[in-house]
Amino acid sequence: MTYHTVCHIEIEVTDLDRAQAFYEALFSWRFSPFTPDMVVFGVGDDHIGGLMRVDTVAPGRSPSVWYRVKDLDASIALATAHGGTLSEPRSEVPGVGWSAVVSDPEGNRIGLVLFTEDV
Repeated sequence: MTYHTVCHIEIEVTDLDRAQAFYEALFSWRFSPFTPDMVVFGVGDDHIGGLMRVDTVAPGRSPSVWYRVKDLDASIALATAHGGTLSEPRSEVPGVGWSAVVSDPEGNRIGLVLFTEDV
């Protein structure tokens, strides 16, 4: 298993159908429903990320990059011990595992994902 690599890129959109049509035409991505507010996409069987429906796309929040980690709590502790902050606490991602968001000392958001199979 490879850790500390990009495992998911999330793009905030206000209109899932419009965004899906755009990215499908541009990159030939294949889409699957994930939650009522998210569709995931990829090429063939390879997962790339998801389109997340939001009310407003906020500058600096999208796209967000998510990294697979071996130990979510230890990764959060390392980030905060080295000048980062916890931006979004640990939460369950149904069918995937758990996630959290930390920010580096400059305020850049870093998504962390612990997959169920890694526990």
